[in-house]
Amino acid sequence: MTVDSELQFVSDVDVQRVVSYGSAIGALDNLLRTGTATEHTPLRVRTELPYGHLLYMPSQAGGFVGMKMASVSPGNAARGLPRIQGLMILSDAETLEPLVVFDAQVITVRKTAALSALAVRYLATENSSTLVLFGTGPQAWGHVEAIRHVRSLQQVIVIGRSSSPVQILVDRILATGLDAEAGTPHAVAEADIVACCTSASNPLFDSSLLREEATVVAIGSHSPGAREVDASLVRKAVVVVESRHSAFAEAGDILLALQEGVAEHEAVNAEVADLVTGPLETAGRPRLFKGVGEAWADVAVATLSAQKLGLIN
Repeated sequence: MTVDSELQFVSDVDVQRVVSYGSAIGALDNLLRTGTATEHTPLRVRTELPYGHLLYMPSQAGGFVGMKMASVSPGNAARGLPRIQGLMILSDAETLEPLVVFDAQVITVRKTAALSALAVRYLATENSSTLVLFGTGPQAWGHVEAIRHVRSLQQVIVIGRSSSPVQILVDRILATGLDAEAGTPHAVAEADIVACCTSASNPLFDSSLLREEATVVAIGSHSPGAREVDASLVRKAVVVVESRHSAFAEAGDILLALQEGVAEHEAVNAEVADLVTGPLETAGRPRLFKGVGEAWADVAVATLSAQKLGLIN
């Protein structure tokens, strides 16, 4: 039910102001504990266009329905525009009445990084302090902010394709009081946590370099033909996905590993909802969280935003 009968618009600035990463992580955790978080989240619909593609992502979660339409335009970086843009409509679950419209960029970053951090909370060793970060965009920065809420980071090593964006991100991280430096893919040998936040189509690093109990989050791709980690990691790691339904349809990291001979029961060990209901047996093995960006998490963060802004009860 709305506080104001008029349809409200919420900007990215509003979302940033009222939703911290700590509160976003908490909202996702609470929704997962209901056991219904992913119950009404169908696979996204993708429409190819000449300069990119559109994604249609509906979900009902926690008493509200969300519909996100996101655009992905690879050429936007050269135009000085975000690669991913979008709008989201939050509606009443019973009447399907539209209640609030959001600029979805910050919601997308917040929910993705918050879900990765939630996975890190349950998967990473307690003393994890070194983060190796692949990528230099909004998701990369979001993952630094979010993971700091669940582990006491001391050092961040940033790896990217171009030196200038890498140095900009390094300087931004240094300004927060963390140690930070540019690195190469071999830096994963030093990592407690690895965050892959890229548009890569091929593995970013050799997983044989990882420490025995390192935790990797890979969130850059929702395409069956693209991946950020190799099949060897999928085979040997404890692998957690948002849901098997989306992982076996959209997660290239998983699907390409299956094509290379990894058995289905090895490729996925648990869903993210399993993390909040009981500990997994992870000792002596690396841990991998593969996310494709399911819409239930967008609904959770949009709902939190609207509640904090007093737009819904």
